[in-house]
Amino acid sequence: MDLYEIVPENLFSVLVSKNKRLYINSLFVLLDAFKMHLQISKDGLISMLIASLENDIVSADFSDEDILENEYSLSGRAHFIVRKLKMNGWITIETESDFNDYVTLPNYSIKIIQILYDITHIPEQESFTYVYSTYSSLKTANENKEPFEVYAALNDSVIRTEQLVESLKSVYHSITAYNQQLLDLINVNTVLTLHYDRFRQEIAEKILRPLKIRDSVPKYKHPIEMILKSWLVDDDLLDALSAYSLHNRKFNSIEQCFEDIQKKIYYIIDTYDRLERDYINIIDSKNRAYTRATTQKIDYLLNSDQSVKGNLISIMKSISNEETVESTLNMIQESFELYELNYMSEESLYDRRKSVRHEHIYDVEIEEETAELSVKARATAIKLLNSKYSKKNVRAFVDKLFDGKTEIRSSEVDVKDDDDYIMTMLAVAYAQDHGSNYTVETNGKSTKIGRYGIPDIVFRKKV
Repeated sequence: MDLYEIVPENLFSVLVSKNKRLYINSLFVLLDAFKMHLQISKDGLISMLIASLENDIVSADFSDEDILENEYSLSGRAHFIVRKLKMNGWITIETESDFNDYVTLPNYSIKIIQILYDITHIPEQESFTYVYSTYSSLKTANENKEPFEVYAALNDSVIRTEQLVESLKSVYHSITAYNQQLLDLINVNTVLTLHYDRFRQEIAEKILRPLKIRDSVPKYKHPIEMILKSWLVDDDLLDALSAYSLHNRKFNSIEQCFEDIQKKIYYIIDTYDRLERDYINIIDSKNRAYTRATTQKIDYLLNSDQSVKGNLISIMKSISNEETVESTLNMIQESFELYELNYMSEESLYDRRKSVRHEHIYDVEIEEETAELSVKARATAIKLLNSKYSKKNVRAFVDKLFDGKTEIRSSEVDVKDDDDYIMTMLAVAYAQDHGSNYTVETNGKSTKIGRYGIPDIVFRKKV
């Protein structure tokens, strides 16, 4: 059905007019009158408007309105507001048998005004009790299992579960909206007001806190599921519920009624089974991120320098950016002129380079090799081999390595210095001599001992 088949097309025009705040407050006064009285007389409503909104009515500008000449007084302006609301379809006025005019609110008008009131007024007490209400109604119905009570409790639980899910979704989107508002705020007091006066009252205290303490999902989830699962296996109860549903003409067959009851039970069980994972945990994470962002925003605003000095520093930082310096200068030149300023300090003075005296180092002259020098060097090497590195000493070195063994690998040799390294290499070279009492076997690999690289050798003692 089309919306404007139910409500007048110009219903919302008063909410976008010049005096929109006066009209919305007048609707709230009308809502109060509806809640206090069964019959609302026109004169009584006008008296309530004057008592609640006198200053607003007097200061309102009705120059663009179709106000009559006799409606410029305070009472006349109040009459005009009532007439305006009637013209736009918010109210109707009927004359009863006592010849008095009475104000009537259409059903759509009551609902819309109530929604507008709920948006702008945060209730003092939280109303988020969907979980406990579901548990309470199911528990009461489960005690005697009367078909009427069980059926009513089941339908009521479905509605409250749907409302719970919608509320959790609303909370998630509300936290996101608060986080977006936070980005545009530049005043500490505004940030504090947004967080403590609005967010904490509307979201934290009204919904998040009850979810953790009183209307706790973890607390009531298991009892709710246990009751519903017991109903699923109670064939007599399911048959009685299906018969009751068919009797009330909810569906055309007993099978459809049976399927509908099972579907509702499974819906509640499945929803509560995933509430924490799919909703509450995500909302908690979102709430922590928002709280952290609020704290960081307050800290930033408190520590940022908003003085003239701070503004100048910000300007200078912007000018120092090579990519934006030209456009920034062109923009601020229209407001004031900038001049280049140079100054000289002790750091600016020229320091003469100090000379450093370097000692002259003479080159070492190396004489060309002569035949006599070559002969002497060869003789010295032979003498060294015949003394310190003689075959006798090498064999003694190998015997010491065996130390009673018949076989030893080069990786087991303790090579401490260059002498040990040379003796090990000579041991390999002298192994083929006629008088050698050992053999060697190599595999082409090498091993690392300390800082020396030695071929992987196996020394074996001749038998």
